[in-house]
Amino acid sequence: MDVISQDSILIRRLKSGDLAEALEIDREVFGGYDPAIFATFYEYHPRTTLVAESRGTVAGFILGFKHTPFEGRIFWLAVRPGYQNRGIGTRLLTAILRTFRLMGAMSATLEVRVSNKKAQNLYTTLGFEMTGIFPGYYSDGEAAIIMKRRL
Repeated sequence: MDVISQDSILIRRLKSGDLAEALEIDREVFGGYDPAIFATFYEYHPRTTLVAESRGTVAGFILGFKHTPFEGRIFWLAVRPGYQNRGIGTRLLTAILRTFRLMGAMSATLEVRVSNKKAQNLYTTLGFEMTGIFPGYYSDGEAAIIMKRRL
């Protein structure tokens, strides 16, 4: 694959035509989410359902929503394996945090697997801090680290 420059990545709202590629990415990263979740986010949370597009290909996505009047929640961030480690996750997170702020949120929350050190490092770099652990959070029994940051 060619080297991708930051300029060739477009962060935008997910369109209905992107759903198949988002589902493909979910399968590639072993997310295993019900396809209906993507349609629900697209329909009910269009401002905070974003994709990273590179030369016509969806390289990653982020699903979020306004959890309370003052808090945004990041539900799922995934980047296609061939596009990882190129700043796409950072760009998606930065975009959704900016959107949450514009929507009046004062903080953002997310969960991350205890075993996912790579994602934890990304979130910490962007100012998230661990606020707790949720035992048995995931369907396979793994615990989640709850992380939060002020906006």
